[in-house]
Amino acid sequence: MSINRRLLLGGLIASGTMAMTPRTLHAAEPGVSDTPLPRLLNNHRVIIDTDPGNDDAIAILMALDAPNLQVEAITIAPGNIRYDKEVRNALYVVELAGYAGKVAVHPGMTHPILDRPYSTSTFIHGTDGLGKAAVPTVRQQPDPEHAVDAIRRIVRRYPGEVVILALGGLTNVAMALLRDPAIASMIKGIQFVGSAGNAVPSFNSMVDPEAADIVLRSGAPVTMGLGRQYDSLLTRADFDHVASFDTPRSRFFMQSNELRLTFEMSARNAPGSVNADPLATAMVIDPGIGIKFKAIHARVELEGELTRGDILYGENRYSMVPTLPANVNLCTEASNDDFKRILFATLAHR
Repeated sequence: MSINRRLLLGGLIASGTMAMTPRTLHAAEPGVSDTPLPRLLNNHRVIIDTDPGNDDAIAILMALDAPNLQVEAITIAPGNIRYDKEVRNALYVVELAGYAGKVAVHPGMTHPILDRPYSTSTFIHGTDGLGKAAVPTVRQQPDPEHAVDAIRRIVRRYPGEVVILALGGLTNVAMALLRDPAIASMIKGIQFVGSAGNAVPSFNSMVDPEAADIVLRSGAPVTMGLGRQYDSLLTRADFDHVASFDTPRSRFFMQSNELRLTFEMSARNAPGSVNADPLATAMVIDPGIGIKFKAIHARVELEGELTRGDILYGENRYSMVPTLPANVNLCTEASNDDFKRILFATLAHR
């Protein structure tokens, strides 16, 4: 059979019709929409929903340091370490950044929606979440307003303006959407640190799969994905470069992230440390860092013993049924150089 005939028959089978159309030989990738989703551009107001965590801490510093962002609140989500330590770490990072008393830290949901157990990640964050960095007593106290109420209040105050930078489990965001479904159309976007459609499950969606499912079904605009495997990579040479700044922030980075570097290089055979939360933050600061995107219809696996929490798309790969409307803008390529430019500027700041 000739090559042209094989291509023709393949296109006819994939399209389910014998009529030749321009799409016959160019079927869309299963699970991927032909219609791009709008990019998350010109961002200003941000809520940081986070589970600090060494990489979260650096992400918070980056967001607070960005001249084009106004951090309206920091809300604490279940995730990396014990919840009370996450709250303490957030308060410390706000003080380190010079924003003590200026940016509120709101405790929220202390456990996933169904309160199912999940594995924390002290192996990469350290017992207290910030590696070897010692966390002193700080002046600022947690804000008494619950994180879920803070999210609802801020989104309603600034409809169409607020980006939720979701760096941890999505429990607070999901609960806000359950209590007040109308805010789904008022949120400018949710930048979620998660992955979809590959062999590496997302820790943040594994923390609370039901919350991730609620958010993806809510209709709120979601951007996810962190480019190629090493678009958020920092090598040993990058760590040495940061150390040369010799600022309070760079010293904090070295103390809190050395464990991340050594773990990923030894246990995961990576050429450096991968920094998903800081990259997601950099993409909100400078949307041009995200280079390529796919508009996908993503779903969360809620039942699998080994795959619970995985975010998947393309389940119509074999059936070739039409792709449902896209609910996630998936970043498939980002600029490592531009990410490091913003990170280094933050850490060099005295």
